[in-house]
Amino acid sequence: MSEEDITYEVKGKAAIITLNIPKKLNALDGEQYLKLGKFVEEANNEEETVMTVIQSSGKFFSAGANFGDKKLMQADPQDLFSHEYWLSRFVARNVWLTNLFNDHKKVLVAAINGPVIGLSSALVLLCDLIYVKDLNNFYILAPFANLGLVAEGASSATLLSRLGWSKASEALFLAKPISGKDCYNAGLVNKHYDGKFKSTEEFNEHVQKELFDAIENLHDDSILQNKQLLKLSRDQSINHANSQEVMRGLGKWLEGVPQGRFQQLAMKEVKHKL
Repeated sequence: MSEEDITYEVKGKAAIITLNIPKKLNALDGEQYLKLGKFVEEANNEEETVMTVIQSSGKFFSAGANFGDKKLMQADPQDLFSHEYWLSRFVARNVWLTNLFNDHKKVLVAAINGPVIGLSSALVLLCDLIYVKDLNNFYILAPFANLGLVAEGASSATLLSRLGWSKASEALFLAKPISGKDCYNAGLVNKHYDGKFKSTEEFNEHVQKELFDAIENLHDDSILQNKQLLKLSRDQSINHANSQEVMRGLGKWLEGVPQGRFQQLAMKEVKHKL
């Protein structure tokens, strides 16, 4: 795992986390999701910040899980059907990541440069503010039904609350990409820029400047307490969805359903929604 696959820096009143694996469309393996979580945890404990910005590089924000994860592929075949293996590799990780994002004290911002897929899309749905480089090149894809899995990252709750029943149904039942336009019309996207930025780096810098300008004359503690008040109404649904999702997902892994689907996808017996 490269030291620069995900980077962290503090800039003014913001912690900036950058996904930096453009050649793999910022798909993350298990260790990289853990690294992302550790950075979110570190940002939560920064004393002088009020925001945490998650941004990316290249053309995709994140293509979700990297199914070429070497540790997964090299695992003992018996482990791939054991409770012990999936409790640590799936259940604990997903519960921890989802709780980290949902319980984050700072304003959590996603600067979205392109499509976002799978568990990564679920984590984006837990962000407070979402800025999109170009609606025409952005979509959310929850391909869990395509992979023989169920919703992850409390997306069964956040897709419903942020996009409504109809679009959440298309996303989860049909594994259908939800377009940038539909996301914007549903109120998920705070602002988009019609592709006016030539590069992702230029877009990221502009979003940061807008955010710094927006909070310049605001009272930091008021911002943070307002976030805590706003999220009171959603916490119960997020926590319930998170626990239900991982238990159902665990059942799928123990049955071997996703493992079989991955093999079919690799052999092109079925098509990936991507």
